[in-house]
Amino acid sequence: MLVAAKERHNLFTNLGLSLTLRLLALDADFIKLQECEQQWPPILPNPKDLYTNFYQRIETVTNNVICGSCGCVYHSISDIHYLPCSSGQLSSLAIDPDIVPFDFSSGVPDLDDRNIMIDKLALESSDNVCRLTLCSSCYNNIIRSCRPAESLANYRWIGQVPDVLLELSWIEEMLVARAHFVGRIVRLQERMAGSYLSIKGHIILLPQDTTRLLDRLPVSPSTLPDLIRVVWVGKSTPNKSMLQKHFTIHTKKVRDALDWLCRHHEDYRNVRVNLNEFDQWDPEWFVASELLESIGRVLDSSTEDASRSGVATEDPDNEDVEGDLGFTTSAILDMNNVSQPPDSIALNNLIELKREELTINVVGKTILNDYSEETYFTSAFPTIFPWGTAKHLDSRREIPLPLNQWARLMIKNSSRYVHSRPCHN
Repeated sequence: MLVAAKERHNLFTNLGLSLTLRLLALDADFIKLQECEQQWPPILPNPKDLYTNFYQRIETVTNNVICGSCGCVYHSISDIHYLPCSSGQLSSLAIDPDIVPFDFSSGVPDLDDRNIMIDKLALESSDNVCRLTLCSSCYNNIIRSCRPAESLANYRWIGQVPDVLLELSWIEEMLVARAHFVGRIVRLQERMAGSYLSIKGHIILLPQDTTRLLDRLPVSPSTLPDLIRVVWVGKSTPNKSMLQKHFTIHTKKVRDALDWLCRHHEDYRNVRVNLNEFDQWDPEWFVASELLESIGRVLDSSTEDASRSGVATEDPDNEDVEGDLGFTTSAILDMNNVSQPPDSIALNNLIELKREELTINVVGKTILNDYSEETYFTSAFPTIFPWGTAKHLDSRREIPLPLNQWARLMIKNSSRYVHSRPCHN
């Protein structure tokens, strides 16, 4: 009985102490609140200092600085380090030129004499000294004489995209690709009354199950409706004769691109050019009539427009659209088709129009796996990987790159492809 009484006494004592401390904390908060009320409104900072601080802060993160090792873009100077091109520590980026299918020389003797692979956009000259910019991760590895896993020299070299591939339109690219992992719904609409010069392009990408890589190219333009659906949005009737330039295929451009790929792209070594297919094409150019004739109609776009958020990046009233469309793309990065597109109104409208499944017809039972198929991406996107290099899987890498890390590096790449590609907007 005495023990129980003592425990109850200790319990009440502890509760009382806890309550007292809580009350003291509330009193302190109340006093602080009173002080804030007495000082209201606070003294505003000097507008000039406010602007200066804002400008300086923004300026630190609005730079486009390239890492010479991994080729990624960084925006804050604090993330960048420098090494002179003569530094012996850069030898960890050396690579045997015989295994690289293109010339990767930088024009700097200190680097080229040692066969050091870097992104040339990262070269700087200061006080007559050539130096290389490096991100923190690559720098920390290089000064320890270790080759960074992210480096281009770690079998991540991509190479310059040749003009013969840069000149392909979006339709022509599809004709020379060995696989199509996404189907497309292309939305067109008239943005200004009476003007077809203001057509807006918008693409929705839908993951597809692909079972094999094609070894006989090009594919027939008649198969394009299996890969693409075009929807005209609005009450006006699409003038197909005015739209033809956006669905034009230039025979020589496709033939030259395919010939180049067969000679230089490592995934196209066993690809055979389908001469019979080319013989059926017009020698100069023709319109993908099957695709053009398959255009669906959505009379009222208000429901779809209301379901979308964000701002279109293209100029809707641009009158200089020649050949290719300036697309804004909504991408679903789900190669294994494990999720459903969250915004499927356009797709549903199209299904109502066509009453058919919008999928690519494939033959076989085994679906290509992006985790185990080394040519999965390089074969499907030859205009991004013109030499078939920089695969996400490469047994020669000392340190393997997980798929998600490889994808991040590709997204952050300085992308000579984007910088040098003709702008159709």
